Amino acid sequence: MIKRVLISIGDNGLNENVTRYAARVFPLAQFFVISVVNTYERGISLTDLLYKELSSTAKKEIEKATQILHEEKITNVTATVLEGLPGKAVVGYAKKNNIDLILLYIDSKKAQASYYKMGSTTREIIKNCQTPVMTVTTEVNKIPIKKVLFTTDGKKKSQRAKNFSLLFSSSYKATLEVLHVFHQNENDKHAMNILNDIEWKASFVHVEVKKSLEQGNVIENILAHAQNNDVVIMGIERKILLWHILGRITQTVVTKPSVPVILVHYFKEKRSTK
Repeated sequence: MIKRVLISIGDNGLNENVTRYAARVFPLAQFFVISVVNTYERGISLTDLLYKELSSTAKKEIEKATQILHEEKITNVTATVLEGLPGKAVVGYAKKNNIDLILLYIDSKKAQASYYKMGSTTREIIKNCQTPVMTVTTEVNKIPIKKVLFTTDGKKKSQRAKNFSLLFSSSYKATLEVLHVFHQNENDKHAMNILNDIEWKASFVHVEVKKSLEQGNVIENILAHAQNNDVVIMGIERKILLWHILGRITQTVVTKPSVPVILVHYFKEKRSTK
């Protein structure tokens, strides 16, 4: 299912543990490694000397990533240094090269609020890219993936993420836990119907489903269930404003160190005919 993986070396630089994690989770994939020289940095005069320094650093980072992937027996690697606005460059590259999954590193140890832990480039990529994005922190170590958590509110924005979670779980022969946290004014019968519908669809792709229906704080419930799984899949809605895309729940979950999180837009662009 995941055949083309893009590792974007962003604001936090390359993380060796995260790169090795990607190689071990997707050993049969073709890997693309990119680093973007930001030629549009506000407030900074991009002199020839600074440009050469930034370019040299970018090349060293992707060379290091390529070496790590080769050590992990990944031989199909394409490494590229791009120029421009980092977020826009990554989104364009992913679309042009029909990437299946973008891997982004988040430094969860930063003593900052969740919004700032992500970094501006990470937020920009998630905001504008319809390719599924996996956010990974340094602490990830659950390999192989055998237990997947899909969180859903039953709304339209979760539909593509639901299909993705079913295919992803089927591909890895993983158990799929479906979590729905309902509010006090929500009919519990309606909430259970959401879970039953996914269980029924999972039977067609031979995926075992564990249904979890909770009431209370959404973030606390997601994080508690995430600890017992290897990866979390969440749907996000495409909006004009950033806050609508990355609300408080999403920002908090992706910046916690427990497990990687895959964010899936409800809208999917047509693939390149390249």
